[in-house]
Amino acid sequence: MATVTSSTSKLAPEIQKALEGFKVRENKSMLTQQDFLKLLTVQLQNQDPLKPMEDAQFMGQMAQFASLEQTKELTTTVGKLSSSLGFSSAQQFLGKNVTVLADGVDVSGTVSGVVMEDGLPKILMNNKTYPTDQIISVTLPN
Repeated sequence: MATVTSSTSKLAPEIQKALEGFKVRENKSMLTQQDFLKLLTVQLQNQDPLKPMEDAQFMGQMAQFASLEQTKELTTTVGKLSSSLGFSSAQQFLGKNVTVLADGVDVSGTVSGVVMEDGLPKILMNNKTYPTDQIISVTLPN
């Protein structure tokens, strides 16, 4: 059971009950989809049957939920696009002489490949991979 903190003690008792078991985050602007659905469910369960939630208010909350879903999908799509663009741009180093700064040491060689590791594009040089953000110089081969 969650401890009611000063940030939740000002809420209505039914909302405090809904928040039981939830970890209150420092960043209060971040609600998950699950948080939103739980709060909406509690609100519907505890509404006065003689004064139901107005249609406009309910539709507004549903629109917020739809917007949250679209934002989540957009974030995923942008992440995939960014990864793809990073991989494509790393291909420009193929066959070129490159110097990278790895652990404070300059390492030079010819780029023989490009790979994706942990979602990041990396160049393959001297049988080792290096992130593209460690490249400090690029020259054409002789």
